[in-house]
Amino acid sequence: MRSEAFSTEAAASAHRPPTPAPRPHPPRTVVRTPSTAEVAAHVHRLRGALGEPEGAARTLSAMLIDGMNPAAVARSAGIALSEYYSVLAVAIGANTPRTLPESAALAQAEERRARVEATFAALCENSALPLLSGSGGTVLIPEGEAGDRIPEDLLTHLTRAAGTPVTATAVSATFHGIPPATDLAHELLDIVQRLRYEPRLYRLDDLALEYQATRRDHVTDHLWALLEPLRAHPDLVDTLRCYLDSDLNRQRTARMLTIHSNTVDYRLRRVKELTGLDPYRPNGLWYLQSALVAQTYRATEADRPAT
Repeated sequence: MRSEAFSTEAAASAHRPPTPAPRPHPPRTVVRTPSTAEVAAHVHRLRGALGEPEGAARTLSAMLIDGMNPAAVARSAGIALSEYYSVLAVAIGANTPRTLPESAALAQAEERRARVEATFAALCENSALPLLSGSGGTVLIPEGEAGDRIPEDLLTHLTRAAGTPVTATAVSATFHGIPPATDLAHELLDIVQRLRYEPRLYRLDDLALEYQATRRDHVTDHLWALLEPLRAHPDLVDTLRCYLDSDLNRQRTARMLTIHSNTVDYRLRRVKELTGLDPYRPNGLWYLQSALVAQTYRATEADRPAT
């Protein structure tokens, strides 16, 4: 069952009811009226897309993400629109040598994008709507009555096609909820990348704790402050992090840090003494894990160059 821990408007708009029963038609929503310039731009795209399925899919994806009604493009391209979509934010790792000339690097990135799009098309029976570059982007995959249709081995095939690790986050949305779901999916992808999680597919439920712990509010400030007593003891922080990464296994933690398991116990007891939170109890462990996520996320935020 999906987590209900999200209070933000984006999460609420994007969250799909978990029951597999036939879905009622979503309430009528006013679709944004495009400006004259936007209409002209999409007509230009449409003309280029006619007879080119890949171009039509990209045009449809862009319009849905922008909150516009793409019915005309869909009809012209012979593409059926769905009431529900899985919105995927995709990051494709760089694998182009820095010594290559810019033109060659751009050509490689374009080839990588084409291979990734072709993989989506093959695995999703040409129903995916991609809006990608050589470094990633957004892909919309129609959902069925029972839920999402994301292939289980999607990321394995994408990584093979790209020749580099691929990471993706997925959020379910109604047709009209695609714009906020896109924002949420990319927020989740940003969290995964900044916390240096392994490349794979993450759904909304997988990142419930991380999402809540990285919001900038008084709760996040409180979580971040919980580890303040450990600031002068990096060995304790490292031990706590390894303990969590090793699924609370003391022996594995000791091997990771090349220390004795008794030293692990001693350091975890010190964590409890300094913070008042017991890493051997579920409640204390939850707070400590949340605090570590908040601390790591905020540290990467501080390291980012100003834009």
